[in-house]
Amino acid sequence: MHRHGGITLLEVLIAFTILSTLLLPLGMFLIEYLRGSDSLGDYHQVMNILEEKMEVAFAQSYSRIPLGVSENCRLASDEKNALDLRPVEVGRSLVKFSLNVELVPVEFSAIVEPASGKVQRTRLEDGMKKLTLRGVWGDKSRHSLDLVAYKADL
Repeated sequence: MHRHGGITLLEVLIAFTILSTLLLPLGMFLIEYLRGSDSLGDYHQVMNILEEKMEVAFAQSYSRIPLGVSENCRLASDEKNALDLRPVEVGRSLVKFSLNVELVPVEFSAIVEPASGKVQRTRLEDGMKKLTLRGVWGDKSRHSLDLVAYKADL
């Protein structure tokens, strides 16, 4: 009697089950890793763009920065220093920008008479502006980053 060497169907199925049990979680991990890496890259790029736009906003004169919300436009004191808030493509997403400007009152205190401890206070209603620059992107899930800074009327 002569026996032929080979693999049975049952051995193939058991090997396939063991292999898929090990490779499926590994494959899912790799997919999530790549997806997360891509998302992190988008966050980094959007933050860099926000920083550049905030520098341009700070180059504007105090009086030229409009109060309220500005979006999808160019705010320009001149062509060289234009703050461009129009959408930009980052990765596979379109990033929309908005600038919210609010007046922040500033209060100063000074001791007028040291012996009595008399304090004089002065309040400026329009001495400082709070600039909130926001970038929003994402089709399936929305992501946003805010960059906040204050500009004084100097």
